[in-house]
Formats: sequence, C-alpha cells, structure tokens
Amino acid sequence: MQQVELRTGAWYNDRTVRLTFPDSWDIAAYWPDTPPPLTEDEIAQRIAAPVGQPPLSELARGKNSPVIIVDDLSRPTPVFKVMPHLLKQFDAAGVKTSDIRVLVAAGTHGKQDPRALVNKIGREVFESCRVIEHNDRKNVKYVGATSFGTPVYVNAELVDADLIVGVGGIYPQHTTGFGGGGKLALGVMGRRTIKHLHFGHRPVGGNYNIENDFRRNVTEMALMVGLRSIFTIHPGANLEIVNLAAGDFTSYYAEAARFSREVYDAPAPDDADVVIANAYPSDVSYTFMRKANKPILCAAAGATKIMVASNHGGLGHHGLYPQGKSPRYLEYKELFDRVTIMKPTTIVRKLVKRLTPGRKQTVSAAETPQAPAPMAQEKLYIYTPPGGSTDLPAMGGVEVLYDWDKALQMITEQHKEKAPIRVRIYPCASLQCIGAREVTTAAHME
Repeated sequence: MQQVELRTGAWYNDRTVRLTFPDSWDIAAYWPDTPPPLTEDEIAQRIAAPVGQPPLSELARGKNSPVIIVDDLSRPTPVFKVMPHLLKQFDAAGVKTSDIRVLVAAGTHGKQDPRALVNKIGREVFESCRVIEHNDRKNVKYVGATSFGTPVYVNAELVDADLIVGVGGIYPQHTTGFGGGGKLALGVMGRRTIKHLHFGHRPVGGNYNIENDFRRNVTEMALMVGLRSIFTIHPGANLEIVNLAAGDFTSYYAEAARFSREVYDAPAPDDADVVIANAYPSDVSYTFMRKANKPILCAAAGATKIMVASNHGGLGHHGLYPQGKSPRYLEYKELFDRVTIMKPTTIVRKLVKRLTPGRKQTVSAAETPQAPAPMAQEKLYIYTPPGGSTDLPAMGGVEVLYDWDKALQMITEQHKEKAPIRVRIYPCASLQCIGAREVTTAAHME
C-alpha cells in the first residue's frame, strides 16, 4: 500500500493522519514548495529589523497601554511562535507584560474556545498579559468613515491604546485575493462596519488579485485606527514558520502576497478521479474548513471529492454566513444584511426601479452576494480521522466518513472502470493557491 501522511486537528488535538492507497493507484500529493523553517534566531532577527519603521523595542518605549491584535482560531497563524519574541521587545522598551492587552480579532466568528486559544497564542501570554476577545456587537466606538463611505466602528480597547501592533498571516481569500495586512483590522470592527465591507464591494472570486476596492478600503480603515505595524507569518504544512515579514505592512504586503502565490502554488486537479483536500491548518470547524475548498471547486464533474478535517469546533459560527441553515434562510438573511447597509433614499430608489414596468433589472456591486464560493453541488465527503469531532448536523450533499478503509471501498466502487484510479492530494489546502502562477493581474499594493 502507498501512504501519505498529513496533519489534522489544528489548535486542539494536533496530530498526524496516515492515508493509505493501493499500489496500483496513481497518487500525487502537491506539497507547497516552502523554504526551510526559520530558526529561533532568524525569527528574532526579522522582528528586530522591521521594514519601514523602527523596531518594536523603540516604538514601545514610553508606552503604557499597548495592544497586540492577533487573528483568531479560524486563521492558521502560529502566533505562539512569535509572541515570546515580541514580549522580549516590549521588555527591552520597559513595558510590563501585565500592561499589554492582546485583542483576539474574532470578527463575527463568535466566542473562542479558551483551551484552543491557549494553544494558538501560547500559555505565557495567557499567564502574563490581558487577553480580550473581540465581540462585534459590544464595546465598539465610531471613529469616522473611510473615503469609500464605510462607517468605522472599532473595538473600544483600541481607542485608548498608545501603541497598536498586529500578528497575522496571508492566506488565499475569496473576497480580497488574500487576507492579512490591513484586513487583520476587520476582525476588531463592529458588525455594521463588517457588513459594509462585505456587501459593499464586489469579490475578486478567488483569483489572488490584491488590487481591489475591498483591500483598499480595509487598508484605509486599519491606518485610521492606528494599525500599521504587523508581524506577518507564512506557515508551512506543519505550522512551522517558513517566512516572516515585520514592520509597516503597506511597504511589504505586495511582496508577501507574491510569496504566497509562488510558494503555495499548486496545479488544478484537472485529471483527477479523486480529489482530497486536507483542511489543516484551518480544520477548526466545518465553517472554516471551507477555506480549503478551492481544489474541490476545481475538480471535474464526476470526481470523488473528499475533505480531511477534524472539526473539533463542530459546525462553527459566522455572523454573516452561517452554515447548516436552509438555502431559503440564507437567501433572506443575505438580502436583509444588504438592505441594512443602504441609506433610506437608496432603498426607495431601488424599489422604484424594480417596480417600474418595463425596466431592465440590473444588480449593482453592492447587491452582489459576497459569501465564499459554495461547495461543489455534487456530494462532498468529509473524512474525520480518529479523535476528531462527531458533532456535525446532517447537511444536504455532505456525508461524514470516519473509517478510511470504507472510504477506499467507496472510491473503488465509484471508479471501478478506471485503471489506474488517479488521486490528487492537497496537504494544506487552505494555504495553497490553485493555478496561481497563471494569474496575470498585477499584484501591486498602492
């Protein structure tokens, strides 16, 4: 039997899972071409030599109420690997760790599991700093509007901060090409702001283009609230740090996005009978497992589509795009959310336009659904390795598998006319860019 060893269970029960296949099958695993992991010394050197600004040890000198924004459990950033280095920088500046607030950028993702947060952020931080989870419906303050007209409601902890820095990553993202950079600030905004951003801009559709108005708007927003200094991590397939950019994110973001496009590039599964997308290190829940769905969406009709995910957080939560609901509920919720960001005069104008006989109906960018691309309409199989969650509701078109031997039997029966059966595996699909080298759109960050 052939074997492919993957990882699963990010932030909870992180472990390896071994998939086996008959020797006669055609197996290809598309591992990212990442450089060797950075050593502790290399991490420290990059943090101490940021791009476009003084080191943190200088920025923090004389500060009394600094805030570190970190991305939440839905993002595969190994924050725990850099936080000790940041605390040393603050110590060198004379800032007590007890005065440091760590704000978890949860966006609309709801309450975070404290046990998993300890694993993501690090126990030292939990024992020495004040860790605060952002709630997009509480404790937010209005600080102005962007040039796009987006009202900015931000977590109140940032309003009285005398220094704001961030820790995040850059990952493929349906709406803005890649996450990270100024988009880290979106996770500490109020619900009204988040709605305006998602429903007020046309998505790029997963084409890895960072030249878009959503990106420009959220960058403007980050600078408005005082977030410019970000420590940006590129993790490898095993959550090791393979690249780290520090400093003024507007100076290095375009290069960091280019790194992602090139290093995590993988071919589309055009010839596959079976496509296996491992959701690690984004397999925290079904909701965020879907960030690894690009290979599934690119698979040919008739291919068996399998995602590997432990989903220790069960279904998960997203305030704008909830999963496990009926299509009709999601349709009405999306319509309601779009309407709530419109001005009354805009609503009246659109109603008149729709009710006027003979007028051709058009849909504006602000009316375009902004939800992540849906899973393929054919059945999706989720393989949950031993030790993973069994707490997923029944969902149409989705079947959860717990026994890999039975999965192999199913595949064999579905493709009994094929010889050999062609299997294409994406070991860390949420990090990988499918066909990114073919994207010709310029990726320059203004």
